[in-house]
Amino acid sequence: MNFSLLYKTEETPLPCDILYDLSIDRAMKSICPDPRKREYFLDVLSKPLRNRDNILYRQQIYTDFVRFPALFSELKTLFTRYDRIKSDWQELKLSAAPAVSSAVNPEALLEHTYSSLKVTAIFPNTIVSFFHSLFDTLKKYPVEAEGLTAIRNYCEEMIRNDSFSEIVRIAQLFRYHTPEHYTFGMAVQLNETLRVSALDLCNITEYNPKTDKTPLLRLFSKKDDDKPRKTDVPPDGASYEKAVQLLNIALCSIDSALTQVTNNLYGVFYGIGREMLFYETALLYQEHMKSLGLPLCLPEMYPAEDNRMILHTLYDLVMSAEAEKADGIVPNDVEIDGVAGILVKGLTDTGKTVYLRSTGAALLFGQAGLPVLAETAQLSIRNAFFSHFSSAEEEFLSGDAAGRFDQEAKEIAHILDCLQPYSMVFLNETFQTTSYREGTLAIFHILSVLPRTGTKFLFVTHLTKLFSLMNKSRVCLMETDDRKKYRLKRIL
Repeated sequence: MNFSLLYKTEETPLPCDILYDLSIDRAMKSICPDPRKREYFLDVLSKPLRNRDNILYRQQIYTDFVRFPALFSELKTLFTRYDRIKSDWQELKLSAAPAVSSAVNPEALLEHTYSSLKVTAIFPNTIVSFFHSLFDTLKKYPVEAEGLTAIRNYCEEMIRNDSFSEIVRIAQLFRYHTPEHYTFGMAVQLNETLRVSALDLCNITEYNPKTDKTPLLRLFSKKDDDKPRKTDVPPDGASYEKAVQLLNIALCSIDSALTQVTNNLYGVFYGIGREMLFYETALLYQEHMKSLGLPLCLPEMYPAEDNRMILHTLYDLVMSAEAEKADGIVPNDVEIDGVAGILVKGLTDTGKTVYLRSTGAALLFGQAGLPVLAETAQLSIRNAFFSHFSSAEEEFLSGDAAGRFDQEAKEIAHILDCLQPYSMVFLNETFQTTSYREGTLAIFHILSVLPRTGTKFLFVTHLTKLFSLMNKSRVCLMETDDRKKYRLKRIL
């Protein structure tokens, strides 16, 4: 069982490459200057969730982090340190004495094995300490998020688990002492040829010189000159060496078992430290928008089949991210409920593209489990996102318009080939070479086909003839409002 703060259940989202077209990368650069945090956030955002339970799971965790900033800070510190435990462990392992061939020096090999075991023994205790810290942190706050309460309950269960305590007790035996401080029993299993096929240590107890007999293997002691010497070596040197080899095998077995158990325990929370970068950037987004007095809301999420997209008083992410004041940022409403899509027309620099990218950003943030820049939002999950942004208009006036039309046709064909049921398509000035009548007809036929797959579209265009072709379709027709710049109004 591995915990995640991003996913309640595993899912494989379809990658989405529309962030650049929507200028979301530009907006987040203003909100989060740290490239490492920003890039991770954008990477998560580029994989929209399609499982509603996962979206709600993130919404709950985000809400608890907003409610309890100190909780987020404490968990960030804990999980970041936790993610480094394994690299610290591996570094210490590498620093253990190098292995020596048993044929050359059995005692040196035993010393190496025990050095490795001592390093391994550190980490069960480290993990236990982390579980205690994590539980103590989470119980201080009345968290409601399913993901956070599950982590708290798991830590409490593990702390009280006798088997877990036994692992720690075994590890403690090897943390501070060497083999000469213990007496060992050894359980040996022989095969039909009387060769050792398996062995384990048993009855490991700390050596008490007052009550215990001298152990068979007190391998090293110190003379007055501090040079190591053998003590209590049996008369038969060959038997002694064999005993050392057997002890080494048994200790290797313990080392391997503790390593496996610790790895399994460690994996339960490993990676959450990195996931916290997503929420840290999300909180920066929330803090910036609140400082401007802009509305933020967690959208109500609906199944894809509901085909619902309603955003009231929606603000543009890019303009808001780069603004010091909210003055001059004009909100709009978006409603694709009961219609196949939205067609938008208007003069240059009147807010058409802003309307498109603000809608796209809202959908991606909503499906990432984050709040959107609107007063209210109701969104159906989209199974895939596609965008096509035409080159600047001046390129058509000075370049090969016919060649560009052919290239755009291929790009649109690629989108259609990749289309998933209940997708979302954003088109910005596609086929804008209005001198070509076939451009209008081509896009008309494309837009007429999209509803058959449940796909919604938002198309900003100069192809005004398209509006007369689409006025009998189930399409929302909009244009910019001459009376108020950047405001869009519905004409049908």
